[in-house]
Amino acid sequence: MATAPNFDEFQFPISEQAAYLARVHVGVTIPLLALSLVPFCARLYVRIRPVWRLAWDDWFIILGLLLAVADWALLSYEMFMTPQNISFPTMRTAMKLSYLAIPVWGAAMTCIKISVALSLFRIPVNRLWNVFLYSATAVQVAYFIGNTVFAFLACRPLAGIWDASVTDAYCLGSKASLIASYVGSAVNITTDLLLSLAPMVMLWNLHRPLRERILVCCLMGMGLLASVACIVKAIIVRQWGRTDIDVWAQAMSIATWTMTEQLVAVMAACSPSLKGPLERVLRRCGILIVHYNSQLSFVPEQWLERRARHGHGMERDSLPDLECQHPAQVPRGVDVEKIDSSSSVSSPAQ
Repeated sequence: MATAPNFDEFQFPISEQAAYLARVHVGVTIPLLALSLVPFCARLYVRIRPVWRLAWDDWFIILGLLLAVADWALLSYEMFMTPQNISFPTMRTAMKLSYLAIPVWGAAMTCIKISVALSLFRIPVNRLWNVFLYSATAVQVAYFIGNTVFAFLACRPLAGIWDASVTDAYCLGSKASLIASYVGSAVNITTDLLLSLAPMVMLWNLHRPLRERILVCCLMGMGLLASVACIVKAIIVRQWGRTDIDVWAQAMSIATWTMTEQLVAVMAACSPSLKGPLERVLRRCGILIVHYNSQLSFVPEQWLERRARHGHGMERDSLPDLECQHPAQVPRGVDVEKIDSSSSVSSPAQ
């Protein structure tokens, strides 16, 4: 009778290529995380000061960033910076945590895209626009649920995915995993493109200064970079399961592009909050974008008419930073006129 192999004595080699790609992962994702915190903190700042205005879209982006950081922490266990031999328990733990990072990645991307959709709901367009946003959100949520169910049912018992000592596991196989990955890539690329291009096209048609439209479209177009990361990741995943490649090195590449996708998506979701600070910086450099200090603003005509009737005489190009809020949406007890006076900037001399 054959004896079971002693896996505890097994040593798995980490190649030079895998170690190099692990160093690349750390060198790319940590600066990206730091960069993503800039628009993230700017977004929270303008939503808290001068009035606490955190809404559901802000809470979702906070949750999305926290999940992205948790995903980075799970993937870090498979990063070995130098070529070496690792023990079977170490390899098993790294593979387990990297597999559990899959549903965490799905939750992070879902929260980020829900935040983007909720932010775009503030733009008063028409019913078709709302249907589009509801549809994009529903598709993303449905994919997250389906992908999570698939991840936990792909192998029975689940430990058979990362533990070679489990010999009686029944798993779906690499082909099913590739199909699930292709579906996920298609959904994420499609939603990234739609949530980036649709508002860019709509905002470009507004009667706003050309420089302002270019600035806003560039900020909102950062979501296209997340699509690029997803496409590159899908190309790498196509080679998964081949025997002539370094599997651990391939896992490093997939992890790097996975984190790039998430962090760039956070930057894209929060980048419109940088519009006001960028305008002030450019104004100090002598480049005038608009005649007022604002972020993405869409103020109803009724509000303009009401202000005109009260004798304020404020023109469209001197509107304050109210981020698409109708007066009815301003919290009770807050004087809209005080918000106007504290956030508006006088137009420069013509």
